[in-house]
Amino acid sequence: MLRDERIRDVDIRLAMPVDVEHIVEIFRAGFPRALLPYTIYDQPGIVDYLRGMVASQRLGTTSMTAVATYRGQVVAWAQFHRHPTLLFLNHIYVSPDFQGAGVGRLLLRDAIALVKDPGQIYLGSEAFINNHKALRWYKSLGLTPSDRLDWVEIRPVLSRDKPTWWSFDGLITGLASQKRFGFSRFLLRTARAEYVIRSLGRRFYRGNSFDIMDDPSAMTALHTLDPERSLMIITRAEGGEPLYPTVAQGQQVRGRIDVALAVLGHLPI
Repeated sequence: MLRDERIRDVDIRLAMPVDVEHIVEIFRAGFPRALLPYTIYDQPGIVDYLRGMVASQRLGTTSMTAVATYRGQVVAWAQFHRHPTLLFLNHIYVSPDFQGAGVGRLLLRDAIALVKDPGQIYLGSEAFINNHKALRWYKSLGLTPSDRLDWVEIRPVLSRDKPTWWSFDGLITGLASQKRFGFSRFLLRTARAEYVIRSLGRRFYRGNSFDIMDDPSAMTALHTLDPERSLMIITRAEGGEPLYPTVAQGQQVRGRIDVALAVLGHLPI
């Protein structure tokens, strides 16, 4: 017996540009409001950006997005990141009106069939550590905890007692992207390392390594570029207590695709 009769009229397909406004709306309704400014989904050009992304996803892009529609209306969506042996579920969100109706399970099952590459045998995802419902769901699909992620926010400061050197690569195209979409990406080089930096709105840089915090050239470069921005770092925790104050923590999970599909195939929709 169906848990919700509406599931009969739910279809799963790859996302199209016309779906994007609904995708953004569903994300904003389901994502923690306090953390939304740390994401591209809070930026003014996100709809324009996502339209271009889903329009080109059949060309072999890293990200693939699928939607669930009820009588033609998008009610849920899932975004995957493709890797050689891993299919990573980056986002899955269901409209509040359809939560508990089985749409998420149907979407995940059928979307995997749409986007999975032959060599991918593992399924990964992540959730905030206080999202117990999501973590229980992943556990029921055979996904087990792997890495913990710390979200840390700091303010870059000038180095006044050490010599510094840096260069930016892709800054001009990054500034153009910033103007159009509200976010951008560029490369910061120092004598110590190279860092991929993302700029979000008017308030944040975003990085993916704690190493940058111990690089005075990198901190000075970011402060010089925009002294009003904070630096948000989302990266794997090293175990034990966080080294820096966190604004959020995530838990990554991982398991086999065939195991997850076997569970999804036997669950009542």
